[in-house]
Amino acid sequence: MIDPLITFLNSVAYKFPKGYPDMDDPNDKKMLFEMVTGIMNETKAEDKAIAIKIIKDTFKLDDEAFKDKGLNFHLLVPRQERQSYIDNIEKLEGFEYNPQPSSFSSLGYISYGDVKIAVKPSGIQGKKSAGLENEDIFVTNINKYLEDGPKNIIITDGNRSIEWNDVTETKGTGTSTTAYSKSDANFYRGEKDLGGVSLKKMNAIYWESADVRFKDEVMNLLDAIISGKLGDEISYKPLVDKRGNEDDTIIRMWNKVTNEKIPGVIVSDLPEIDTYQAIFGNDKVPVVMGTFKESDFSLQGDDLIIEASKVYEDIEDVKEDGAMPVLNIRHDMTKRNTRGLRALLQTEKSLYRNGKLVGKNITLPYNKFN
Repeated sequence: MIDPLITFLNSVAYKFPKGYPDMDDPNDKKMLFEMVTGIMNETKAEDKAIAIKIIKDTFKLDDEAFKDKGLNFHLLVPRQERQSYIDNIEKLEGFEYNPQPSSFSSLGYISYGDVKIAVKPSGIQGKKSAGLENEDIFVTNINKYLEDGPKNIIITDGNRSIEWNDVTETKGTGTSTTAYSKSDANFYRGEKDLGGVSLKKMNAIYWESADVRFKDEVMNLLDAIISGKLGDEISYKPLVDKRGNEDDTIIRMWNKVTNEKIPGVIVSDLPEIDTYQAIFGNDKVPVVMGTFKESDFSLQGDDLIIEASKVYEDIEDVKEDGAMPVLNIRHDMTKRNTRGLRALLQTEKSLYRNGKLVGKNITLPYNKFN
């Protein structure tokens, strides 16, 4: 039987200085790797085109239902129909479903040849998925008023106001979180950066996804749970996927005494430096709460007034509004490197009512598992 690898090596041998790829030569290894990668990518691109055509024709979908993710792709369908699409695609010849959650998709993925397909909910991709739509409305409306000359930008919640004078342009920062920066929109006078603001939608409950900031805390809690240090009241069970299979990696925090899932472990006594930085960032920008619409912007002479729900300039403002950051270590089955746990910083008022913790979350002191 002819070995296809030998056949391939023989076909490309003439391209190497010695007449064959020398694996001790870095240049030969690099060239061979690039050749193999190129062939694999061509095959994958072909599989991708075929998979899209089959799905498109079978379910009568248009081009907007498909979103490129490199040589893989997302299939965008109504949220309530995701599992139904997965089940039906799996029945098609050549398609296989892996229900294991990952960062690619919480419902696992479908494969066709070497291509991965994630079935995602439509309507929340791109700007909407990251809250960037709000930022875009904010920046676009300001710049509309700046077209006929500099303006003084005044953002007010009725009690507090913040101001930038002679602004000529506003720029959104997108999803950048460089060095724990928090600014979502910066104001400029010519080339001079006058500073910016952190934008949060009205009634937003999250300060940040804190997987990096509190990685050690997540891992320490995980170790304490797995080792049994926290007893039966804070124990665990393996995740069971939609097909009834146990996942060897992902766990569910579990109270074995009451036989109930623990949605999250709340840690409220955070170090002060983490609290301030999590709100205002290393760039120390004010926080503006508001879900903006065109009517929130009005021009009064050279002053552009922007109506917001809340303006936070310091810690006392946040405390007064009951919005201090609280660490919630909760489930996310796509986080396989932390066995399905992740860290989120939520507002205090989203987790407590009249001083009492809502739901079946539990509280642990910061030093209990560190």
